[in-house]
Amino acid sequence: MHPGADILGAHARLAAIDPAADENPLAHVLAALLAGSGAARGLAVDPSPPLRRALHGLSPDAAALARLDRFLEQAGSSATSFPAGLEGELFAPEVPFDARVVPLTARDETLALVLLDRPPQDPVGFASVAAHAASILAVIRMSQRVSKADFELKYRVWELQSLYDVGLSIAGTLDFESLADDILMSSISLLNARTGTLIVRTSGGAVEDGVLVKHFGAPLAGPEILSSLPDHPCRWNDGAERMGVLTNAPAEKLLLAPIVADGRTLGVLLMADKENRAGGIDDFSPGDERILSLFGNQAAIALENARLHREAVEKERMEREIELAASIQKTILPTALPVVGGLRLAGGNRPTRQVGGDYFDVFPLPDGRTAFCVADVAGKGVPAALLVSTVHACLRILLDTGVADLPGFVARVHRHLLGFSSTRKFVTLFFAVFDPLRQEVRYVNAGHNPGILIAGGEANLLPAGGPPIGILPDCVHREAAVPLRPGDTLVLYSDGITEAVNGADEEFGMERLIALVKGGQGEPPETLSSRVFGAVSEFTRGVAQYDDQTVLIARAC
Repeated sequence: MHPGADILGAHARLAAIDPAADENPLAHVLAALLAGSGAARGLAVDPSPPLRRALHGLSPDAAALARLDRFLEQAGSSATSFPAGLEGELFAPEVPFDARVVPLTARDETLALVLLDRPPQDPVGFASVAAHAASILAVIRMSQRVSKADFELKYRVWELQSLYDVGLSIAGTLDFESLADDILMSSISLLNARTGTLIVRTSGGAVEDGVLVKHFGAPLAGPEILSSLPDHPCRWNDGAERMGVLTNAPAEKLLLAPIVADGRTLGVLLMADKENRAGGIDDFSPGDERILSLFGNQAAIALENARLHREAVEKERMEREIELAASIQKTILPTALPVVGGLRLAGGNRPTRQVGGDYFDVFPLPDGRTAFCVADVAGKGVPAALLVSTVHACLRILLDTGVADLPGFVARVHRHLLGFSSTRKFVTLFFAVFDPLRQEVRYVNAGHNPGILIAGGEANLLPAGGPPIGILPDCVHREAAVPLRPGDTLVLYSDGITEAVNGADEEFGMERLIALVKGGQGEPPETLSSRVFGAVSEFTRGVAQYDDQTVLIARAC
């Protein structure tokens, strides 16, 4: 076994491929061949139409990929190597010294071409891996052919269905996507067309609100056709007669029927090339035009019912989600803050109609110190509320490990969240520990809004010392410390406070918040907290807010 080449691992990867279920077998085959060869970068292409490719460690430009596609379209399954210079273009700008092309063949048919950035380190072992890979691809190719033949057989059976039967079948489907598939396939069957396209609006609004496009065979048109649709069925048995957007449609003969409900055009059915028993193409007849028009009317009713059903279900789902998220937040956020030595605490949370992910808490420590935090989870709804619950549980559990090393404590929370949150979810966190004996606050600001420290009548900002947690695996957070002497006030908050907007789309902002807390230095924290929420409410009067608002005030005493 050569260093870097993992022959057994490559065979294990190939053995794990399920030819019937794997959606991207070529990528797994490439990964196995890279492992078996010891190569670091590579590319695999299936030369048979439709062209498919998989890349690892390569970022070729569009021109190189276009040249590759043109070559494969011309050479097809007879290709055994790449044209001169193409290998270098695909590996650019770091061209390997000795790139190799490995054809995977079975029964004189090229199933894939694999380009590696170096020769196999163990040629004999790699040959067994390549043979294994070729056998896997051959099984997949045969499965695809069987599936295609099975589809064609079912298609012939569907041809026998009448317009009435088709109408009944689609009327009972409320799933919009499934209904669109049924309508397109039923139209193809009714007219014995070779190809077809269904384009339909997915909402009751304008075209730009959403369009669903379904194709059987080559695409005949795109969403732009909806802006120039005729209000009646049309037949084009001569290409010269077609409307502008269909001039270059890849078909000899076309039949179009708009889908209209209550005077509104929902979409269009476009059929192409009516096939006869001899395998040729017949003209579309007035009877075909009438059938497609009648079926379009049935499809319009079914689509409108499905759309209304989907909107009702989505509305109900959103309402349930908001209720659940609000319930989760209510159980996690403290209803009352504890009495601790050396600090007077106050704060609260004001959720919006669109439930977010704000969190705050206070943790009395056994040695007389007090930890407290404010966090903001990215996103809204149940996912954000669930991540808040994870942050809450994580902090509670990890506090038992101690906070002597504050960056280390935040790092442990960060590592925990990495395993539980998606790549698009992260948490900003301001975590602080107050020591009444030292009259000092140590803190880590992980991507959160800067804390505001009011001391001696002056406001100082406590900025972030690192990125949010739960998203970047390798990140470092810095600890900072500031004095917190009797009378000094530390204000933590979420961006729902500073980014609250009024009717003029103006944000509440940091300046207003700083002025507010400086002016409230002589007030009890409870009063100051209420004044902050009151000022934001007055500023945003009549304007719906879309982010939670949280404030936590700690005053040394």
